[in-house]
Amino acid sequence: MADLRALRSLDIPPAAPRTPARPQKAPTDMNQLLLPLAVRAQRAGHAFGHHLRRTWNERADETGIDEAVTKMIWLAVGIGVAVAATAFFVGVFETAQANVPDPVAPTP
Repeated sequence: MADLRALRSLDIPPAAPRTPARPQKAPTDMNQLLLPLAVRAQRAGHAFGHHLRRTWNERADETGIDEAVTKMIWLAVGIGVAVAATAFFVGVFETAQANVPDPVAPTP
């Protein structure tokens, strides 16, 4: 207790208020935060526009479509699916037909 009285009697001015560890951002610093976002948005918009224009300009280009490998692959897949579906339905029909009893004429 005596030490506390001794400290009070030294007439030490009160400490200055503590400043935050990170200085507060001024309103002008907001531009530094939004500038990269604006640049990225602008680049994305230009890239999207470029791809859209290129796609629109090439929409009528049919070179190489007749010889396209992917077209032949899809055709082969379609034929394979059609054959498999036909075999499945013929098998189901044959099974159902075998389970139907022969008609018996009514006896008079």
